[in-house]
Amino acid sequence: MDQAMNPIMVIATTNDQWQDQRMRRWCRTLVECGWNVHWLGVNRGRDVPLANTDRVVYERLKIMPGSGPLFYTIFNCRLLLRALTLQPHAFLSVDVDTLPAFRLASILLRKSLWFDAHEWFTEVPELLNRPVTRKIWRFMIHLFLRGKIQCFTVGPELASILTKTWRKPFEVLRNMPNLQVNSAEHTQPEACDANKALQLIIPGLQGPYLLYQGAVNMGRGLESLLEAAALGLPHPLVIAGSGDLEEPLQVWIKDRKLEKKVRLTGPLDSAKLLLLTKNAFLGFNLLETRSQSYYYSLANKFFDYVQAGLPQVCMDYPEYRHHMALHRVGWLIQNTEPSSIVQCCWRIAEDPEGYRIMRENCHRAAVDWNWEHESAVLKFKLMEWRDLLQQIKMA
Repeated sequence: MDQAMNPIMVIATTNDQWQDQRMRRWCRTLVECGWNVHWLGVNRGRDVPLANTDRVVYERLKIMPGSGPLFYTIFNCRLLLRALTLQPHAFLSVDVDTLPAFRLASILLRKSLWFDAHEWFTEVPELLNRPVTRKIWRFMIHLFLRGKIQCFTVGPELASILTKTWRKPFEVLRNMPNLQVNSAEHTQPEACDANKALQLIIPGLQGPYLLYQGAVNMGRGLESLLEAAALGLPHPLVIAGSGDLEEPLQVWIKDRKLEKKVRLTGPLDSAKLLLLTKNAFLGFNLLETRSQSYYYSLANKFFDYVQAGLPQVCMDYPEYRHHMALHRVGWLIQNTEPSSIVQCCWRIAEDPEGYRIMRENCHRAAVDWNWEHESAVLKFKLMEWRDLLQQIKMA
């Protein structure tokens, strides 16, 4: 099919696209199914180029200020105006903060709207102590999440809740990484080559290490991990990612003289992050219990660790409990108390046979838990919609 004839989907996120692995997978799947993509994000000042192709175009909108009510107001106004000029065949709104602009654009242009909810937006930690802001977002959801919209979210538990709460049927599309080549055969980079590459990422890193990967934001158990490191973890802790807590954590590490026990990498590209994950001893997936959004979540890193063959410590929440029953790929923990984390890590470090079994389980689970399998339902819908659009165009 002539690429100029391909339908176009415009995607909107409030992040800088280069770190959003879920939406990058969406883009690849859209292209595989005969769509072209125009992805609108926000310029967050990251000096990371995004390579446009004849099938996928990245565009960063520069918005000032970079957060708060004024940011969301200006962003949605800019997003609406830009969306109207692009004349796509369908819109994909990612999370509630992009919904107002794209719902209006879809109505004005009489185009289809898809919606991908990555979280229970009104229950995130940042809004727990802000009742007025929560009410405003609830009103926005009630106002704009209506009409015929194709909805997705990241896990079965959350899909059930959002379907009841927002009165829209939500399909499940878990955020699984692509299948790593030869992961089932347990292949790892040669030790000397891996060590050299790791030294370029984290100079001076020696021996086994524990890993947290993901957003460095509140509610992720990072403060507890630092306290655990101060108490005495069996190996150094590496925190790979960036976010609102990055600078406060750096100050905290320096004040407590933990530079040898905790290392922060800042943002990493996907190749470096995968190398760091494959060579870690243990991964952390910790979330605060007070957030209902976190309690019903199914974090990206859960599957990222599995695909890299890395056993993990994660919260004893419904989704993780369910998936651990299918493949035991780590250890469940009841809370994020630093002493609990330390005790759990030492038990793991002192049980090499149990650890070996978890590694084996990760490799087996990786064959089942990957984007190639998970995206089947998405591919079916994309092909169906593309064919329908082509039929309408030919009529």
